[in-house]
Amino acid sequence: MQWVLFRHRQQSSGFTIVELLIVVVVIGILAAIVMVAYNGIQANARDAGRIAKIQSIAKAIELYKVDNGRYPPILDGQGFESTCGSQTENWGHCDRNKALADYLAPYITLDPTSLSNATQGNYYYHYTSQDSDNYQTFGMMVYLEGNGGQSDGGYFANTYEVGSKPAYCMSKYTGAAARWTSYHSQCVGGD
Repeated sequence: MQWVLFRHRQQSSGFTIVELLIVVVVIGILAAIVMVAYNGIQANARDAGRIAKIQSIAKAIELYKVDNGRYPPILDGQGFESTCGSQTENWGHCDRNKALADYLAPYITLDPTSLSNATQGNYYYHYTSQDSDNYQTFGMMVYLEGNGGQSDGGYFANTYEVGSKPAYCMSKYTGAAARWTSYHSQCVGGD
């Protein structure tokens, strides 16, 4: 009789295949949720780093203006990618960033290739000034992975923008299309 009871306990103490499958599915769902949350946290951290970097560059640009009476005179059309070699995807952004790094050398150390890196999905920093106002305005933006630029006072939700140029363009032009652009050194849009 004891042998039968022991055998009965031994058979009922295991898991059924359905129970094991349910556990595996639950673990898989939890792992997927954790991975999605982790990827979002990584993107937010990279964006926060880009925003902190552009803010420190903007401070250096303002110091340059205090000393020189104007912002660094870098127009949008400058650059043929001689600085970054094969990064032709950036249409001269790296050459402009090299010129900006040279202008700001007394105030901040910048590596132009870190500001314009085609291998990271073109999350480059873009700087432009405007000769029509004797370089008294500037705009700088960095493309983000998320929408961290929605409340920065600029025009684009997927960029973080600093400088006087976005505000200058907004006051100069009205209408839904009024903006400063990352590919022209002028304000566009209007009614």
